Amino acid sequence: MNSEIEKLQSELYKYRANLYDRASGLPTVYGVLEDLRRIIELEKIIGILYLSIGDQERIEPVFGWEVYDELIKLFTISVMGEIGKLIPRSALIAISSVMGEGFFIFLTRDTSGGLIDKAYLNHLSEQFKNRVEKIKNEFGYKEVIDRIDLHTSYQIIRLDPMVRTERLLYHAIEDIKYAAHYPDKLKEKELYTELMGIIDKKSIYTVYQPIFNLRDGTIYGYEALSRGPKGSFFEDPDTIFTFAARYELLPRIEELCLYNAVKEVSKLNSNSLIFLNITPDQIPRLLDNHFIGLLSESHVKSNQVVIEITEKFAIPHYGIYQEILVRTKGRGLKIALDDVGVGYSTLERISEIGPDYLKYDRTLVRDIDKNLIRQELIKSFVNFANRINSTIIAEGIENKNELEFLKELGIKYGQGFYLCKPKPVNELNNYKKI
Repeated sequence: MNSEIEKLQSELYKYRANLYDRASGLPTVYGVLEDLRRIIELEKIIGILYLSIGDQERIEPVFGWEVYDELIKLFTISVMGEIGKLIPRSALIAISSVMGEGFFIFLTRDTSGGLIDKAYLNHLSEQFKNRVEKIKNEFGYKEVIDRIDLHTSYQIIRLDPMVRTERLLYHAIEDIKYAAHYPDKLKEKELYTELMGIIDKKSIYTVYQPIFNLRDGTIYGYEALSRGPKGSFFEDPDTIFTFAARYELLPRIEELCLYNAVKEVSKLNSNSLIFLNITPDQIPRLLDNHFIGLLSESHVKSNQVVIEITEKFAIPHYGIYQEILVRTKGRGLKIALDDVGVGYSTLERISEIGPDYLKYDRTLVRDIDKNLIRQELIKSFVNFANRINSTIIAEGIENKNELEFLKELGIKYGQGFYLCKPKPVNELNNYKKI
């Protein structure tokens, strides 16, 4: 078992190393996470500079993906052209996500070999502002120019033996992106006031995405997905949770999301499973009588509920959480681990958690019908899931070819826009089959 886990872990690292953005040709930040961990544990310090050009939501939907990709390529050329000049050759450069617009530059030294400091990072930031002005002057699509701007931020982090290195890096990456983008949208105080208003007015609503049995096309369950007020800055759930975490409002937001999701699911007239997303820190709340009472009031049986724990949040104190998860299962609740394949948990940790379901991340499903590395990786995960008596659910199925490959491989369950987009509960009652 250990040798198989080590083999699969090796394949997983190999895949992450090959995860790259199509427009820039650069690896994603999560594809180099293992390299970053080694660097900071060796050097004890690392500087991070974040650069984001343009605004994807204001460019791509209006002018098309080709125009946006061209902009990203030009900026990539500008950034990579500074290696050995502004940027030391030892720097590691990555994109924020697949098809994302943000670049991360990780470095421990400046071009003279001196230890990284904020003055040098600020100098880099100012120089790239000048490079962006040059791109704007030369870009072939003049109507796009007003939508091009540089969002930048930087931070220096030091190794903390009391904090897991991956978690330290993840929070630094999220904080830097936040600092770069949020000031251009609303002031912090206004955002905080707006979010508090959403909480007080209970303005969160829930949509549900069916999870299908890929063998017969029937609905196996529903994933509850929370949304903020339509048209607001907080409509996107990632924005809500990122901001709420910064101001220690996550427990209140999650409680509201869980309440709405459970209340609404009773309207589905279904005994299907309901998948509820929750961060690891909030798992103990599921054991209190308030939550169990909520299930009873909403006529939802505990054995219908699957608690979906995101792997993007590192799980602290595994020993304690194993005990809590055992008690959670004792209540009749099932456990699913989300973002499998791109999160922080090692395979040993996953097997210790003992999830009923492994939700295989969408980035590993994308183009799986023509990507040999992803095909081998999912085959290994299928064997691993069988070993720990877990069931794989494929996320992010976007086209027929991906679906057919997964079915041929024997994946039982899946979800994605190709099958059905998330919908309000009143639009799902007549939706029974693919």
